[in-house]
Amino acid sequence: MKKRTICAAVLMALLLLFGCAFAEGVISTTVVMRVSHLTQDAVVDAGEDLSMEVNIEGVSPASYQWYFEGAPIAGADQRVYNIVNASVEDAGVYRLDAFDENGDMLLSMDIAARVIDDTVPKSGDDSLPVGVAFAALAVAALALFAKLLRRRAA
Repeated sequence: MKKRTICAAVLMALLLLFGCAFAEGVISTTVVMRVSHLTQDAVVDAGEDLSMEVNIEGVSPASYQWYFEGAPIAGADQRVYNIVNASVEDAGVYRLDAFDENGDMLLSMDIAARVIDDTVPKSGDDSLPVGVAFAALAVAALALFAKLLRRRAA
């Protein structure tokens, strides 16, 4: 029994010693990246400011690039992209690409932006302007009054 225990102990010590010798200088790391803030699809009225941003935790991208409808936006190289006084022409799909210091892409995110024109009624608004409603009521009342007059005359 003693010989087996001693042999097993020596064998384990040798494995441990050689295992450490072979693994010396090898370091393995895992980078955990998490998007902690992302502008979801953005909707603003025409004339309002449109702001889109992505916040990444765990890594610090070395560079960013924003795109509009697939084309790079000149000078849009920060994690936040702002449009002051947005117009209907600013509506579309924006994309942010984030790169590490080697130029390898870390992340690519799309954001759909809508800019609503105030001169067009918002979706679901089926109400009539007050003036149009009163005019329709007046025409209906006149038609009813004319019908009553014709019945009396007959």
